[in-house]
Amino acid sequence: MTNNIEVIKVFADTSIINRILDIRITRPKDCRWEEDRQYLYRLQQDYIKKGVVNLTVNPSIKLEIEKTADPQRRKQLLALFNKFHFISYNKTIFPFRFPAHFVTGEEKSDLKELCRKSRGFKKDEKIFLDAVSSRCVEVLLTTDRKHLTTKETRNYLKDKGLDKVVKIMKPKELYEYLQNRFLLPSSN
Repeated sequence: MTNNIEVIKVFADTSIINRILDIRITRPKDCRWEEDRQYLYRLQQDYIKKGVVNLTVNPSIKLEIEKTADPQRRKQLLALFNKFHFISYNKTIFPFRFPAHFVTGEEKSDLKELCRKSRGFKKDEKIFLDAVSSRCVEVLLTTDRKHLTTKETRNYLKDKGLDKVVKIMKPKELYEYLQNRFLLPSSN
């Protein structure tokens, strides 16, 4: 990298926000949790703190945190949430930030087709649409292995050419992608 840092905009799924906010909690018997936690920590240290990655979220995430019943937990979560300076973007879930951009007919049609092809995708369609429609986000970061990172979803993106708009990645995939992208030429 040069002095002009290239910034990668990453849309963080709710699952990512939860993992980042609970990054110190270990679950040794859950290898996926531990892998995600390890790579999120590395992403945070190597790319987020250095300003190489900007995280975009749906503003409804902050509303969910503000509704946390345990006041101590709510305070901790809000402090961590504010520490990251997340960029808010949404097109599908209230609250909207104006000027707002709303879902187009073509986007609705694409989502219906994707929901039909990828069983169970319906629960993630709004986050997916927010990431894809922002047009400035390069990666949708998620820990969702049931719907968002499935072969069906990735194939659909590729068939529609949307994989050139936004890539769906798990934390390990994003970390490896960034390492390859910013690989400096060998001195040999």
